Amino acid sequence: MNARYTTLAATVGLLMHGAACGQAAPADRPWYVGGTQDFTHESNVLGTSSGEISDTISTTTLRAGLNQPFGRQRLRADATLSHQRYKDLSERDNSGYTVGLLLDWSTIERLSGNLSLASQRRQADVNVGGVAPSISNIERSDDLGFRIRLGVVTALAFEAGVGHRRVAFSAPEYAAREYRQDSGHVGIVYRPSGLLALSTGVSGADTRYLAPETGQTESDRNKRRDVYLSANWVPTGASTVDARLAYGRSEYELGTSSDFEGLTGALSWAWRPSGRLTMTTSLSRDSGQEAGYIRTATADGATSATDFSRVTNRVGISAAYQLTGKVDLLAELSYSRRGLVDRVTGEAGRDNTSMAVLGARWAVTRTIALGCNLSRESRSASGVGSSDLDNDRFGCFGSATFD
Repeated sequence: MNARYTTLAATVGLLMHGAACGQAAPADRPWYVGGTQDFTHESNVLGTSSGEISDTISTTTLRAGLNQPFGRQRLRADATLSHQRYKDLSERDNSGYTVGLLLDWSTIERLSGNLSLASQRRQADVNVGGVAPSISNIERSDDLGFRIRLGVVTALAFEAGVGHRRVAFSAPEYAAREYRQDSGHVGIVYRPSGLLALSTGVSGADTRYLAPETGQTESDRNKRRDVYLSANWVPTGASTVDARLAYGRSEYELGTSSDFEGLTGALSWAWRPSGRLTMTTSLSRDSGQEAGYIRTATADGATSATDFSRVTNRVGISAAYQLTGKVDLLAELSYSRRGLVDRVTGEAGRDNTSMAVLGARWAVTRTIALGCNLSRESRSASGVGSSDLDNDRFGCFGSATFD
């Protein structure tokens, strides 16, 4: 599996996780509908380095999902509609949605594949990328992918895929960050056993930005080409390891100071040491444009299109512990280090961000659940493209789910 397709698969998974947030929807439920009411207080809602403004946000969410096999195919779809209201900063009130769709298909012969769609509308991360922040900035992203594989039960298979992504923002200050991207990959998959799958191939992505950067007279373009290796390994019944490593080059037509050549990749280890405890450890290194889509451990399941770094390195560990049959405890730690560059002036910068999350969820009944989350985010920055940040969040939710 190539780097770009791994990114899209992670995006779909995160959006589906977000759609199911606040309720225990087992994977084998054929359908579900539900709603969640959340109240969260943030100490630095605008993400500024000084003059911090706190606020309380009410989020009302409606959810629905489908998981249905038909013939040789299976359709998985999850969607949410949400509305946020800020107690003081009413300019940031917004309505959003998430959609995650995955259609797995196969034929009588040796053809199989899937179609993936991930779409999201949300209030964007603020004060990022060295861009002057707006009070409100709605981020919209759509990610579509199609993959085909020849060789279903054979040890050797051939795989190819294409993808398309669109990213847009409502704030005019972010117009130069809007883009459209087309991507594709071709590779070979070797499966020596049911516990190990290896693949290698080439991938590429062409990105067109929709407006010029400040100081540029025309919109920029980017071309990325990679050679990749990836593996899926199940060493024991309690562990699953997914890994990819790529070497490639990313080149801009105008902002050549952001060009990158070198190694990127990701490693994820899912481990269940006991019947009550599940842990996930992840490492990743990629351009910011892709890194926001491969966050595999986040409290809300959201992806982000507002990482504008030249390269982002991230490590994260999350744990879920079943304290009782009805009470689950959650914890997450993550650290990221970004290298930043101004595509016009060539000036460099960097930042380091740490995040800690604690949460608890109580299944009051099969239908009703309650929970709370506490998190702290801290960022230190130097040079261009970022700023210092401290933000504390505390929130509680109640949800109802019917199936």
